Amino acid sequence: MAAGLGSSLSSAETPHFVDLTPQFWTAYTAAEGASDRANLLIDRYFEPNAVVYSAAEIKITREKVATWLKTFDPMAGDVRRLCAAFPSEFAAHEKRFRRTFPDFDLANAPVFFLPSLYTFDGHPAPYLGKTVLFLGVDGIVRYHGANADLAVLLDHESFHLYQAQSKLAFFSDDAPPLYAGVWTEGTATYVSQALNPTASHLHVLLDDQPLAAAKPELVKRMAAMMLDRLDSRSESDAKMFFSAGWVGDIPARGGYLLGLLVAQHAANRMSLRRMAGLRADEMREVVSTGLKVLAA
Repeated sequence: MAAGLGSSLSSAETPHFVDLTPQFWTAYTAAEGASDRANLLIDRYFEPNAVVYSAAEIKITREKVATWLKTFDPMAGDVRRLCAAFPSEFAAHEKRFRRTFPDFDLANAPVFFLPSLYTFDGHPAPYLGKTVLFLGVDGIVRYHGANADLAVLLDHESFHLYQAQSKLAFFSDDAPPLYAGVWTEGTATYVSQALNPTASHLHVLLDDQPLAAAKPELVKRMAAMMLDRLDSRSESDAKMFFSAGWVGDIPARGGYLLGLLVAQHAANRMSLRRMAGLRADEMREVVSTGLKVLAA
């Protein structure tokens, strides 16, 4: 992919699948043995794609890249293998996903494949007038292993793109109410389970072991806590239920598990496609009803 891609493409010109990893590997190889590898990588790869990285909400600094290289180098071989296999795997995923969601508009769902400095494995965000998906190849290997089964992750993230296209309430809000986060993440998690019925509970929860091990009493307590904050838009409440970095007396990302259970409850009366386009009032009612069942 040509240098400066992010600053030169318009919305209409964006290819459906943009793979920045060949450009990255060229720069990574060229920097081997250099006294300041981090600056060389920034000059030859990160800076030419600065607009893309800004859209992906990744701040690039020399210190950050240098620290990242220390843990990235030992797993670079695994990441290279994933990069080589990924384009064909992703094409197969999209073909399968569209069998369930035939109205999913691939042309308006660009995907950028790039190193994320461990910021994420998958991250939907607005860019070039569309909701696009950024996939972090290093994050995938770090958080899901060298032999990660990508089906669950890709179905989860593609459903987020489908939610955006279906005009799901609050999807693009910077500070949505908590009930919207529960529904957004819960339905994406549920869809990945429904499309991969043999996947383990752990894998459906994106390999989050503490979350997957949550006992019924803990789920009941989290549901009650969420009900008390259902309309909250505060950053601290959002972090408590959806941030991987949360540290407290409930597991990080508890909103994903609550959302999955709420979506399972709702699936008895609505289709997967219907889940993607609820109005705000409908969403709040479904989430509130499901949480009340969990908290009882």
